[in-house]
Amino acid sequence: MRTVLLAALLLCSALVQADDEAKLKQLQQEINKLQTWLNNARQEYSDLDKALQQSDRDIADLSRRIEQTRDQLQEERESLKKLRQEQGQLRQLQQQHRQHLTEQLQAAARLGNTAPLKVLLNQDDPQQSQRLLRYFQAFNQARTERIEQLIAELQRLATIDQAVQQQQQRLLATEQQLQSKSAQLRDKRQQQQTLMARLQTSMGTEQQRLKRKQADRKRLEQLLQEVEHLLANTARKDDERPFRSQKGKLPMPVAKARVLEAFGSVNRDTKAKRQGWLISSREGQAVQAVHHGRVVFSDWLRGFGLVSIVDHGAGYLSLYAHNQSLFHDVGSWVNRGDVIARSGRNSASEEPRLYFEIRYKGRAQDPATWLKRR
Repeated sequence: MRTVLLAALLLCSALVQADDEAKLKQLQQEINKLQTWLNNARQEYSDLDKALQQSDRDIADLSRRIEQTRDQLQEERESLKKLRQEQGQLRQLQQQHRQHLTEQLQAAARLGNTAPLKVLLNQDDPQQSQRLLRYFQAFNQARTERIEQLIAELQRLATIDQAVQQQQQRLLATEQQLQSKSAQLRDKRQQQQTLMARLQTSMGTEQQRLKRKQADRKRLEQLLQEVEHLLANTARKDDERPFRSQKGKLPMPVAKARVLEAFGSVNRDTKAKRQGWLISSREGQAVQAVHHGRVVFSDWLRGFGLVSIVDHGAGYLSLYAHNQSLFHDVGSWVNRGDVIARSGRNSASEEPRLYFEIRYKGRAQDPATWLKRR
């Protein structure tokens, strides 16, 4: 479990950095508290919630494998392209050598097989005879080299032809894998839609749905509080550019996006003011860390789907929710611009979009004052 990894990592860090046993004991209590909170939160999930959680995880796994397969497919296409270029160049070179060899053989035929012998028997001009004899020797050597080159090129071409065929077969197999995984992903999405419809039916009235959404938001706030309490007792690597110095300079977590619902606007689901931004995105679009930090949460949370939280030090956190897949486990260090997730549809959002927050010592910050919008 990722949260267990977080506990182990932070505990090891504390063993090195703790000033005394009291601080270490306090840290252990915070870790236990966070783990207990997460376990209790999961016990509150209904069977439908658990099914949706598994659905999101399955889709995330398939999405990652599809991306890996697409990368592999691109590499194989590039490899095939290079092989075909080499194949074409080799055939062109082979044609040139054939032409040169043909010309040499035609010249040899015109001279006749007895030409060198006639030169040797010609005693009128010995120096001329020696020059002509050297010419015949060089001519024959060049012809032999042409023949050897042609044989080597034919062998190399046969090897390239075989490599092209094998690469084409690999490419076809990879394309079939991609089609199969894409079909599986479509099936998983259809299953997810069915589960979400069942969930909507089970929630009944608008009042019940509102109550659930408010409970989900409260759970997120509690999670952030637990994480912040835990981080207060842990050491971290210093960054050359502290988060507080980057006000108004941070990049958008998704490129070329627009803010659908701004900080402080009323959330239509919970009727409460938004603590962050709801941002437009495309299916599978890269979600990037806005600053250097360490991943302290990477898991599924009801109402928010797959969530990643990054600790930037000095009390600053950034949160990325409604993800289709997550790329970094708890404890991983990330840099500004690193892809930490892919945006997409999930059990928390029927349309691809990202929910983004910045927190400072437990208080939500308006991203507009921190992010540089282009």
